[in-house]
Amino acid sequence: MRTINLCFFALFALTLLATVSPAAAGSKSDDNERVQVDAIKEKYWARGDDSELGVVQNRLYTKVGKVEAGGYFGLIGSDPFLSVQSTGGSLGYHFSEFLGVRVFGWKARVAPSQALLTFEATRGATANTNEPRSFLGGEASASIMYGKLSLLGKKILYYDFHLLGGGGATNTETGTYFTPFFGLGQQIYLSKSVSFVIDYRLMAYHENIVEKVIPTKLGQIVDERTNWTNALTLGVSVLFGGGEQ
Repeated sequence: MRTINLCFFALFALTLLATVSPAAAGSKSDDNERVQVDAIKEKYWARGDDSELGVVQNRLYTKVGKVEAGGYFGLIGSDPFLSVQSTGGSLGYHFSEFLGVRVFGWKARVAPSQALLTFEATRGATANTNEPRSFLGGEASASIMYGKLSLLGKKILYYDFHLLGGGGATNTETGTYFTPFFGLGQQIYLSKSVSFVIDYRLMAYHENIVEKVIPTKLGQIVDERTNWTNALTLGVSVLFGGGEQ
C-alpha cells in the first residue's frame, strides 16, 4: 500500500512539473510546433479573426480515430494481509483527442504480505482473507490536459493527463463482484505511436469473507465488507490506424 501511495503522489508531481520554458525547447523544435507569428498577427489585427489562434491546442502526437492496444504490470492494494501483483492488457478507441473508451483486464498473482507472515509466526494462526484473482471491465477516458515535460533541458517529452471512470467484474475466492471505479493517469509519448502509461484507479466492491481459522466453520461465509482497492498500473501502449499523424 505504501508503494502505491508513493507512486500516486509521483503521478501528481509529474503533472505539476509539466511546464517548459521557450529556452528548453531550443531552436531545433519540430516544424509542427512552431507558432506562425505573422499568420496569427494577420488574422487578428488585419481581419479581426481570432477563431483559429489555437496555439495551446497544437498537438504533435494525435489520437483521434485511432485504436490503442496496451500491456501492463500492476500493484493491487486490496487487503493489508495480501501482496497482489497483476499483469494484463487493454484495447480501446479514441473518438477525439479528448474522449476515448477501452476494455481491459488483468490476472492477479497473490502472496501473503509481511504483515500476514508476522501474524502467522507470532499467533500460530492465519487471517480471513479473500484473494482477488482477476478483473475484466470497461472505462471511458477523458484527456483534459496535453503538455510537455523538459528532460534535463535536453529533450521535450509530450504527454496526456487523463481522467478515468467505468466498471467491471472482480473475480475472487468467494465469488465475482461488480466493481465501479474512477481514476487518473498520464500517457508519456516515446514516439508518435508508442507511449508509456501510468494509471491509478480507486475500485470498490462488496465481498463475502470465508472462515479460514475456526475448524468448525471452515469454508462458511462469516462476514461481508466493502473492499476499497487501490490499483496502480504501469505499461506501454501502441496507437495504430486513423490515417497519418
